[in-house]
Amino acid sequence: MRRFLLSFVLGTMFLCTSSAASPKPTGTLPVVYVNTDNKRAVEDTETQIPAGIYIDPLNTGLDALGSAGAPVRGTVKGRGNWTWNGFDKKPYKIKFDVKTKVLGMPNNRHWCLMAYADDYLGFLKGPAGFAVSKAVGLRWTPRQEPVELVLNGKYMGLYFLTEHVRIAANRVRIHEQTNRENHPDSISGGWLVEIDNYPTEGNIVLEEGNGQQVMISLREPDTLSQAQRKYIEQQMHGLNEAIYGNSSTRLEQLIDISEAARFYLVQEIMEDCESYHGSCFLYKDRDSLGITDKWKFGPVWDFGNAYDRHQETWIYENPTWPQYWIGQLASWPVFQKAVKEQWWIYYHTQKDSVRAQMSEMAARIETAAKNDARVWSGTQNYRDNSNYTDVRDRYFRRYDWRIAWLYSQWGEGVQPPAWAVETPPTDPAIRSRKILRNGEVLIERNGVIYTITGNRKK
Repeated sequence: MRRFLLSFVLGTMFLCTSSAASPKPTGTLPVVYVNTDNKRAVEDTETQIPAGIYIDPLNTGLDALGSAGAPVRGTVKGRGNWTWNGFDKKPYKIKFDVKTKVLGMPNNRHWCLMAYADDYLGFLKGPAGFAVSKAVGLRWTPRQEPVELVLNGKYMGLYFLTEHVRIAANRVRIHEQTNRENHPDSISGGWLVEIDNYPTEGNIVLEEGNGQQVMISLREPDTLSQAQRKYIEQQMHGLNEAIYGNSSTRLEQLIDISEAARFYLVQEIMEDCESYHGSCFLYKDRDSLGITDKWKFGPVWDFGNAYDRHQETWIYENPTWPQYWIGQLASWPVFQKAVKEQWWIYYHTQKDSVRAQMSEMAARIETAAKNDARVWSGTQNYRDNSNYTDVRDRYFRRYDWRIAWLYSQWGEGVQPPAWAVETPPTDPAIRSRKILRNGEVLIERNGVIYTITGNRKK
């Protein structure tokens, strides 16, 4: 009898311990289920493993995707560099077999499951960076939804299902040129490139005016003709020379200064001193009507090192990592004016809204974040968010501190002209095209006519 009771007690303790060691979805967020064929492990960032995927939205009001009995087919692989190699909690890339609408976000095949294992501020750095990007009106900001992930039956914690940066109608909305294109009109646009911090085959390597080397990786198109390669090399060298040149006219011919100012403002608000070092995208649409389309900074992406320095200084001053181009670009008066105009808009109309959005986000993810800590605390490089009230409040202190410091530098900024304020962001329903009227090239944007310099046409 004693042996039976002892066995029963030990068995009960084992079950309790196993249950405590194996958290399950909290029921507060949608759950993404990914089941690879034959339960094959996801071990690298190159191998696309066939999988069945379904999403249970629970009571969130979002739409389900597939079901346990009828999952949606696709593949899964690892993603990232440091975020893949430096943490036990891994990020993943999902590619559906067909374009798929996910949790209210528009159709696409390509999605990311962001782990944010490096975020010690309540998993709020990434969502905050995207919220600031939307607030300042960058042309496209990746959408994302917080979820809980179950991979091959194992609960993996809190993730953020996020749109992958790609050229598409609902993402980076520019002409998509074909691989190995040769026609001069076609190769002038449809470019998506990245200031990269990892050597990649086919990189364009530049030398800044300060002697630093800048690596540019080509995201789209994938495979280049000689004509495409020559064009993009000339464009990148031209940007480098214009940024370090002495002609503001040349700078403004190549770079969309307003968009560059918005992108930079996001990085300063987030105090992201790695922002021009890696995962820094630029894109360019095709030229038309004899007018050269300008290079635009964006979209935003990685905020893993935001607020890490916590210093009252510009992000390009003595940064932890080299900040390519931005230190020189920030010295141009035309850029400084554009930044102060965007700061005026943000300070007066957006800063409190972003703070409120992050308060709502924190409330949505708090339970899952605590559960995530039960799974991953103590693992490789993981930032513990188990005391969620503390880390959440720390994020808000950092945000308020940075806004206060920027105010000490820029004051209320410079009130922009009326046309700049009323021009809506272009994400993604806005329609913009060049037109000819009485021999003059104009821009029609959502039915409103502007001059090529951006002034509203009466």
